[in-house]
Amino acid sequence: MASSTERDADRAAAETAVADSGRLLSTAMILFHTSLSKKVGLGPTDEKVLELVQRHRNVSPRQLAELTGLAKNSITDVLDRLARRGFVTRQPDPADGRKVIVVAADEGIARIATHFAGLMGRLADLNAAFSPEELRVVAEYQRRAAEIQEDEARRLAAD
Repeated sequence: MASSTERDADRAAAETAVADSGRLLSTAMILFHTSLSKKVGLGPTDEKVLELVQRHRNVSPRQLAELTGLAKNSITDVLDRLARRGFVTRQPDPADGRKVIVVAADEGIARIATHFAGLMGRLADLNAAFSPEELRVVAEYQRRAAEIQEDEARRLAAD
C-alpha cells in the first residue's frame, strides 16, 4: 500500500501532466483554428463566433455577445464580416419579428467542413484506442474545464 506522501506525489504528478497536456492541446487548437481561419478568409474570432452560431442555432446577437464576452458592437462587426463572406445570414426572429436571429449558412459551413476531414478522421482513430468509459471521463473533464475557462473569460472581459 502506498504511503500518504507517495499518493500526494502521484497526484501532484498527475495534475502536472493534465495541466501540461491541457496547454499543449490549447496551443495546438489555437494554431489549427488560426490556420483554418486564414484558409477560409476569416479571423480567429470570426471562426469561433461562427462555431457558436452553429452550436446554438438561431442565436441572437445579444446572446452571442453574452457567450463571447464581446461588446455588442464588436459582435455586430464580426457578424457583418461573416455575412459578407457567406457564412451566416440574419433573419427575423420567428418569436418576435422585431428581433434578429443569426443562422449559419450551409454553403459557408461546407467550405469549412472540408478542412476538418483529416483532423476528424485522425481523432476518430485516436478515440478508438480508448474505452467508452475512458472517453466519457475525458469528455466530462473537458466540458467542466471549458465551463471554468468560459467563466474566467467573462470575468476578464468584465474587468
